[in-house]
Amino acid sequence: MTDSASVRVAETGDVYTISLDTLRGIKVRRDMEMVRKVMLAIEAKTDLTPREIKIDGEDDLVVGHHIELLFAAGMIDGLESRVIGRPYAFILVRDLTWEGHDFVASLKNDTVWNQLKTKLSAAELASLPLSVIKSVATAAVEHWAKTRLGL
Repeated sequence: MTDSASVRVAETGDVYTISLDTLRGIKVRRDMEMVRKVMLAIEAKTDLTPREIKIDGEDDLVVGHHIELLFAAGMIDGLESRVIGRPYAFILVRDLTWEGHDFVASLKNDTVWNQLKTKLSAAELASLPLSVIKSVATAAVEHWAKTRLGL
């Protein structure tokens, strides 16, 4: 059994080996930019084969934790397993759920996403309930679409 893990720092690319006991004590904060990246990566899948999602340039542990959060929130369809030594549930992602597709539809519009990020700090976005972010983003997309259609 492995008693350490490699962790890559996204900003610098540096890789460190730390003990799993230390790793289990690290709390990853919800990051809505990461949520968006994960949701877009899942939406971009071309088949329904359950598999691990990795995002280039992002730490696998941070991505995995956000996938676990989205799975628990009912946004992701997949297979969950608990692996000894892993600080989060291992999710083999099949697809987005209906709710997940609706949510990613509201987040993938760059105009709307940039408005959210301009008006709310990363900390404010992370502190809002997912349902509020979805509601606000959906309302903004609706407003954007109506404006584009002249309604």
